[in-house]
Amino acid sequence: MRRPRGDRLTRLRQRVRTAVEASFNDDQPPAEIAGSVAIGIFLTTLPTFGGNLLVMVALAARVAWINPVALFSSGIVINPLVKWGVYAVSVPIGVALLGPIDGGLSIDLSLSGNRPVLIRLVVGSAIIAVLGSLLSYWLVRRMVVAHRRREIDVVEELADTVLTDGDEPTVSTDESK
Repeated sequence: MRRPRGDRLTRLRQRVRTAVEASFNDDQPPAEIAGSVAIGIFLTTLPTFGGNLLVMVALAARVAWINPVALFSSGIVINPLVKWGVYAVSVPIGVALLGPIDGGLSIDLSLSGNRPVLIRLVVGSAIIAVLGSLLSYWLVRRMVVAHRRREIDVVEELADTVLTDGDEPTVSTDESK
C-alpha cells in the first residue's frame, strides 16, 4: 500500500530538521557554521548554472572547518523557484549600476547576443549574493547561539527539577576522600 505524498514530505522535512539540529549541536564554533551557510548562500545566488554544486562539493571535501550540512542547506533556501526571483531582481540592479542597455533587449537566445543583459545579471546577482551572505551569516550565528543556549537551559532546568526535593547530589565514599 502506498503512503500518501504528504507523509513522505513530512518524513523528509523531519530528516532535514534533524540533520540541521545535529549540525547546530556540533562541536564547531557558531562562526564556522554560520560561515558555511553564508558561503552556500553566496554560491547558490550567483548565476552559475549548476557549477556552484561542484564548488560546494570541493569545498566540503577540502576545507576542514566547513560544515557540509550547513553548506548544502543553502540549496533549500535558494532553490530553483526562488532563483528566478533572484534573477528578476538582479537585472534591474545591474541596470541601475551600469546603466540601460543600448539598443534594447535582443530576442536572440544565444549567450553572445545578450551579453549586456548577462553582465547586468551577474553584477546584480553578485550584489544580492554578498548581501544575502552577510544577512545569513548574522542570522545563522544568532540561531546557533540561541539553540545551544536553549539546550543548556533545558538540561539545567531538568537537573533542577530532579534535585528539587531537597536532595543533594550523592558523593560516594571513595570520592569524598
